[in-house]
Amino acid sequence: MIRRASIAVFLMLAIVAGCTEKGTQAGAIAPEFSMQDMQGKTVRLADYKGKVIMLEFWATWCPPCREAIPGIEKLHKAYKDKGLVVLAISMDSGGWDGVKSFITDYRMTYPVLKGTEDVATTYQVRSIPMTLIINKDGRIVKRYIGIGSDGDIEKAIIAIL
Repeated sequence: MIRRASIAVFLMLAIVAGCTEKGTQAGAIAPEFSMQDMQGKTVRLADYKGKVIMLEFWATWCPPCREAIPGIEKLHKAYKDKGLVVLAISMDSGGWDGVKSFITDYRMTYPVLKGTEDVATTYQVRSIPMTLIINKDGRIVKRYIGIGSDGDIEKAIIAIL
């Protein structure tokens, strides 16, 4: 009897902890961040409160990341006026020079931020590309590891716009 009660209490605590977790899994509140854009302006996640956010962790040297860019660009253009914000977080080491030329070559029109080790740790980035869809309330709705299906990502975005 005591064992069953202990298990029940443990499960209840786990459920409560899950409801308030600030991790990076679906349902969690997206952790706040502060990063620089290409112009040196500080960008915070809170700047986009009330918007649907597609957060894309990527790097110039990553073949699947390069493959995903046209689909991301298409989503950005189709939904930016409907409340979608695409934020690409470059995990490239070094300065902006190589990233800037890459952005020009690939005709990326959505904002690119310079990722940091702290942000990668906070968002549990273990491989790239990694995409998070965040709703207007700041909760993570979907997390895609690797190159996600453009159709699946678009459905997730449409559902919360």
